[in-house]
Amino acid sequence: MKDNKEATVTIFAYLCVLIYSPSLFLDSLRIISFYFIEMLEILPAIFIIMGLVEVWVSRETILGIFGKGAGIKGRFASVLVGSFSAGPIYAAFPVCYTLLKKGSAVYNIVIILSAWAVVKVPMLIVEAQFMGLSFMGIRYIYTVPAIILIGIITGKVISKEYIVKNSNKEGLLVEKINQVLPGNNCRACGYKSCRYSAEKIAEGDESPNVCVSLDEKAKNSIEELIENSLQ
Repeated sequence: MKDNKEATVTIFAYLCVLIYSPSLFLDSLRIISFYFIEMLEILPAIFIIMGLVEVWVSRETILGIFGKGAGIKGRFASVLVGSFSAGPIYAAFPVCYTLLKKGSAVYNIVIILSAWAVVKVPMLIVEAQFMGLSFMGIRYIYTVPAIILIGIITGKVISKEYIVKNSNKEGLLVEKINQVLPGNNCRACGYKSCRYSAEKIAEGDESPNVCVSLDEKAKNSIEELIENSLQ
């Protein structure tokens, strides 16, 4: 129960609804069934896209487009990725998770999610049809800068380190990478300790090559750990 708090609370809430109002409980089950079927139709394609990104797109490429050093280019690229998406917003989370692990900055992930939710092209087309082209254009002009601002603020408040520390899976990955590193804390990598270097590698900000003491076998082991963590 401690490892699955959200699921436990949800099950308890549904049991309360079942006792209080069986008809409302049945309505909620019908809604769950609808979204479950929708997810079965959409998520397999999303997982295929994630796999293709993992295999074909290098970490260096992601860092160049969506990393901290990408600057304004990265922010507008994030808007475009979110805008030319398809499917409900929950489909964006596994995609953004993959980009985050491959080196994307937190603020660009927020921009992608926000653009996916409110300014994606299919939505704009329908909006222009029902609300008018002028309405759609003005809302888009005001919304995009707001999305970028929200991303920048979130990136300053929420760091990758915070995400890693609050994810059991990521914390485990850091521990495994740290075990492969030499542990001599020589600081030749530019970080204060091997563990801190392991965190940077796990976050996607650095590659195993940052450690000058690692041989090719150890580097390959770390790459395998990272690949397995994304599955």
